[in-house]
Amino acid sequence: MNVEYSYYGKNPCLIIKGIEFIKSFNNDEELYLLEVAVDGFGAKFDVVSHFDERVNAAIKQWVTKTGKVLYVIKDRTIGRSTLDTWCEVYVRNGSRLIEIVISDNGRQFSLNEQEEY
Repeated sequence: MNVEYSYYGKNPCLIIKGIEFIKSFNNDEELYLLEVAVDGFGAKFDVVSHFDERVNAAIKQWVTKTGKVLYVIKDRTIGRSTLDTWCEVYVRNGSRLIEIVISDNGRQFSLNEQEEY
C-alpha cells in the first residue's frame, strides 16, 4: 500500500491512487494498511477520518483505476484563531474533482453516494 502526503491548496492532504484503493478491498492485509494510513492521518489532526463502509462504498463507486482519492484537512479560521478542523474526502479522475464527503462547518457532513448518469 503506497500513499502520498501533500497539500491541497494550503491544506494537508493524504493521497491514495485509485488502483491501490480498489485493490486493497481484495486483500485483508492491504485493507488494514489502508485503514491505518487513513485513520492515522485523521488522528494526527484530531478529526474523523471517514474510513467506514458507506464512505468506502461511495469512493469505490466514483474512483477509477487511474484516479486518486484525497483526504483533505479543512479548517475554519477567524483572524489567527482556528475555530474548527475536519476532514473531507474527494475523488480526482483526470481533471474532474468529485466531492465524496464535504462540510461547511465541520459538524455536519454530506455524503455523495449516488453516481450521476
